[in-house]
Amino acid sequence: MLDRPGAQVELQFEPGFGPALQTQALAWVRAAVDAVAAYFGRFPVPRVELLLQPVAGAGVRGGTAFPAPDPWVRVRLGVQTDEAGFRADWVLVHEFIHLAIPQVPRGQNWLHEGLATYVEGVSRGRAGLEAPAAVWAGWQRGMPQGLPQPGDRGLDHTPTWGRTYWGGALWCLLADIRLLQRSGGRAGLQQALQGVLAAGGSYTQAWPVPRILAAADAAVGQDTLSALYAEWKDQPVAVDLPALWRDLGLHGHSRRDDAPLAAIRRTILA
Repeated sequence: MLDRPGAQVELQFEPGFGPALQTQALAWVRAAVDAVAAYFGRFPVPRVELLLQPVAGAGVRGGTAFPAPDPWVRVRLGVQTDEAGFRADWVLVHEFIHLAIPQVPRGQNWLHEGLATYVEGVSRGRAGLEAPAAVWAGWQRGMPQGLPQPGDRGLDHTPTWGRTYWGGALWCLLADIRLLQRSGGRAGLQQALQGVLAAGGSYTQAWPVPRILAAADAAVGQDTLSALYAEWKDQPVAVDLPALWRDLGLHGHSRRDDAPLAAIRRTILA
């Protein structure tokens, strides 16, 4: 049992892990729990079971979060994973973030995966598990995959891999920017999602998307998320990503602090 403030993680190793790897895995789990708890103000659920399954080779090979009968996460872990491999992993943080969002209908799975994809980068960047420059570079590489393609019918009706993960993440980035703009930098997506948890929402519950977003909006005194969902859910919305990156002050490997959204860029990973 791994005890962290406000959370208990029942860590189970399937046969095949040596003592040294188990010790490294404990530190990896502890860091992921702390990163997620720092973002949400607490770990999303008071207790979770984490099952680690051994696979050949090195690295984390994927994971899945389950809401019932009690919250639990399954992760496939290479038996040759070293310290660098653990540090590079994003999967565990991603799966733990799922625990903070109520279950949604299958057609809106983009919200679950998009939030996990976006918040994973934010929480790891803030916790020092990944350099902020690397987080932004990853988003610049990944988010073009979330843009609408011919035949797109909006996020609720286009369940492709790109739109589910990166389209959802792009929606989250724009939501975060708008929330921070309208609050003068005081409240963004982090505070909105903390409001969902405070209202009783977590992966143990099943809520329709409008209820999730209404609770998030209420926490920050806005209607930004509900309005952005109405805009994106039934129709493709074009986003000029090169212009967005310029406004954020992202120019190749350099960062410009005189760009229009530079302060917001710094706030997102501060």
